[in-house]
Amino acid sequence: MQHTFVWSAVLCGAILPGGTAVAQTVPAGWKTVTDMRKVCQIAVPADWTPDALLKSMVTSPDKKANVVVHGLRSGSDYAGVVATAKLMFPPAKTFEESATRIWFEETPQAGKTATKWYFAIGGAQACNAEIEFEGTALEDTAKKIVASLAPAAK
Repeated sequence: MQHTFVWSAVLCGAILPGGTAVAQTVPAGWKTVTDMRKVCQIAVPADWTPDALLKSMVTSPDKKANVVVHGLRSGSDYAGVVATAKLMFPPAKTFEESATRIWFEETPQAGKTATKWYFAIGGAQACNAEIEFEGTALEDTAKKIVASLAPAAK
């Protein structure tokens, strides 16, 4: 599950152009994880661990969920970010879409059972992320992670 997800998320961040500051919601006892440039962050449960190669990707202890965060280049076009993401990861269901925020469930790949969500924010610092999880037990945790996406604290 992890390797395909990592490369799609890295590819997404590398080719997406994107920019809103949103107040980050960090649940008590959670930790923040920043992208490689240290311009965007998410919050995850304290027991999630970073990938050995891609520190902006963290995985749940049971290996049934992982998330990666990526900061986009300054001045990126948020509308372009959203359009490209929808081409790369066709939405099956959209939870939120506005001029500064997108969150959707990706169309499942044939034979795959994991749920994958793409989410991004625009504004002065555009950020995007993908979370992948198995089963419904992790859905509430995944929603909190989505809500936590924000520019990194300075």
